[in-house]
Amino acid sequence: MRQGNYGNSLSSVQLIAEAFNALVKAADGVEGRVREFITTADRMMKDPALDSRRIRHEVDETERRWRTFYNSIRAYGLALADSAKFFENWQAVTTTPLLLHCNPYPIRSIGGVLISQTLAVEL
Repeated sequence: MRQGNYGNSLSSVQLIAEAFNALVKAADGVEGRVREFITTADRMMKDPALDSRRIRHEVDETERRWRTFYNSIRAYGLALADSAKFFENWQAVTTTPLLLHCNPYPIRSIGGVLISQTLAVEL
């Protein structure tokens, strides 16, 4: 099931994509901080006075949560790209006068190829 806002027109998808790119840049900055945390934790685990088992657990949890969050960002980016492609194709189809106005036969789409009862046109 598709969740989230992927836009309802090409222009809205483009605006959402701009905001999404800012989110990706911020996430990349956080990624650096997560790596710093892990490096610091690795140094702390070498200290015999500290509870290295607990530190390892915290590092593993932080990495797992970050990976889940970052993967959801990537999945949203892919869905947003699909949405943009859909609206680009929709715009191309709706602005093609031959297909919309000159062909009296119903048009069906099969695998990205528009098929009419008498005419096959590849986009």
